Amino acid sequence: MATQPTSADTEEDEIDLAELLSGIVRRVLRHKALAAFTFAVVLAIAFAVALLSTPFYQTTAKIIYQTSGGTSGGNLSALAALAGVSTSKGDDPSAYLGDIILSNYVMQKLLDEKWKIDTATTNIADTIITLQELWKIEPDTTVNNWQVKLQYGMLNALKKGDYITFAQDKKSGVISLTTEFEDPQVSFDANTFLYNQLNDVLINKMHFKASENRKFTEERLAEVKSALKESEETLKRYRQRNRLRIDPADELEDARLQRDVLMNQEIMIQLQKQFELAKIDEARDMPVLDVIDQPMKPIEKSKPKRKLIVLAGGVAAVFFAVLAAVSLDLFIEKKDSFKKLLKEK
Repeated sequence: MATQPTSADTEEDEIDLAELLSGIVRRVLRHKALAAFTFAVVLAIAFAVALLSTPFYQTTAKIIYQTSGGTSGGNLSALAALAGVSTSKGDDPSAYLGDIILSNYVMQKLLDEKWKIDTATTNIADTIITLQELWKIEPDTTVNNWQVKLQYGMLNALKKGDYITFAQDKKSGVISLTTEFEDPQVSFDANTFLYNQLNDVLINKMHFKASENRKFTEERLAEVKSALKESEETLKRYRQRNRLRIDPADELEDARLQRDVLMNQEIMIQLQKQFELAKIDEARDMPVLDVIDQPMKPIEKSKPKRKLIVLAGGVAAVFFAVLAAVSLDLFIEKKDSFKKLLKEK
């Protein structure tokens, strides 16, 4: 049977904790110079990190995706599959849009683009630069395939870093496109650039499928109309040559030619229906990206959070100061005990 802790046990635990804390304080005071030095060093490191960390600027646009038809999920899935990305995320359009944004096709365009920078915040002489120049990347041209390695490295930096984030609110359906770069003008322009690229992909590539379907149906319809006209002319000429049709073989040939005409008529009717539906689908499936909250050029840094860094550094400084003083005191205590033991022997 378990026993309940008594008030005496509780008081003993409180006394032990008080003794432990007082012991730590005594050890720290015995080596307060070391504690103060350690505290100052760690805090100075925190200040240096806060001051020397590269500043970033964040821009966000709020977007709603919609189509005039109800097939956006299927079309997005098809486009994602063509782009070589997985479509196992369900029917959430933002998942596929995010894959398109972070595809090599769009990211490479972002890397190839030249950006105007804010010279007041970026310590770079040129005013029009690429992201490679903004990041001050100097490729090692002595290694094999250095161009390819540089390209892959920068693509991975864009995809795996916090430069671009894409998310959708599950309740409202509002999509947030966020860009964060070392220059406020680049962050703003990159956000607009990515929106335009996404819109271009949706219009020119997704719409291409419906357009090609309409063109194929139109071409096939023209072929069938020509075949129908030819079969009708063949039947007309045959009946003009064989008005009496006394021979049973003539009746059979006439029936065969009529079947050709009827078959071509039926095919033409079905293709005409499909052609009209294809034209409707081509117009209906046009995707639309509505910007409900325009991106704005940032004026405040999004990171580093200097106050938070200094605060965390202060806590770390106290911890390491105490740790250094207590460790030294314990080391001296053990050393004195060992010397005393040797003298007794």
